Amino acid sequence: MHISVFGAAGPTGLWVCSEALRAGHTVTAVSRRHDPLPLPDDPGLNTVRADAVAGTGVAEAVADSDAVISALGSPYRRRAITVYSEGTRNIVDAMRSSERSSRLIVVSAGLTYPPPPMNWFADHLVFPLLRGVIGRTLYADMRAMEEYLQTVRDIDWTVVRPGRLIDTDAVSDYRLEPGNPTRGSTSRPDLAAAMVSLLTSNDYSRSVVAPTTERRGRKR
Repeated sequence: MHISVFGAAGPTGLWVCSEALRAGHTVTAVSRRHDPLPLPDDPGLNTVRADAVAGTGVAEAVADSDAVISALGSPYRRRAITVYSEGTRNIVDAMRSSERSSRLIVVSAGLTYPPPPMNWFADHLVFPLLRGVIGRTLYADMRAMEEYLQTVRDIDWTVVRPGRLIDTDAVSDYRLEPGNPTRGSTSRPDLAAAMVSLLTSNDYSRSVVAPTTERRGRKR
């Protein structure tokens, strides 16, 4: 399968590209940056420049792809964030103009909507602080993205909501479950592997899935 990966220069996007290549896919790594991506030399890898939020170069980036993974992201900040909602709208528009692209996997977050109860400290202090203060604009834009996708009927999309992202050096025995994560964290390698696995799965078509890391033992 030929896939386009948006946000390929980010820490999650780099893992997605690596996992997709490992799975035998041909990858177009899409970034708005000029500097080379720290990815291995691979005949199945092509790098292009595009700005998903502005829409420039997006149609060309997906023109030959069977599927798209969006690993677009933004840090917490006080001013409005539009990378998720505007980026996804532009990607969907580009996919509609393509003759091949029909599968879309996008990353969101476990805190986009109120999470299930975990413990008193998280439920009453950490989550309200993150959702209502520190990450207010971030999660508002993720909700806008998810609400927009709910209106999309001609693209086979899946929203992926990881837990708190952690950095590890390999994919582990992660778990997939519908809706919000019920465990606290998701490693970036596990998130990437889950998104790549969903490319060829119909289990979560036009729905939401949460990958979580069960243990930190090395899988490969």
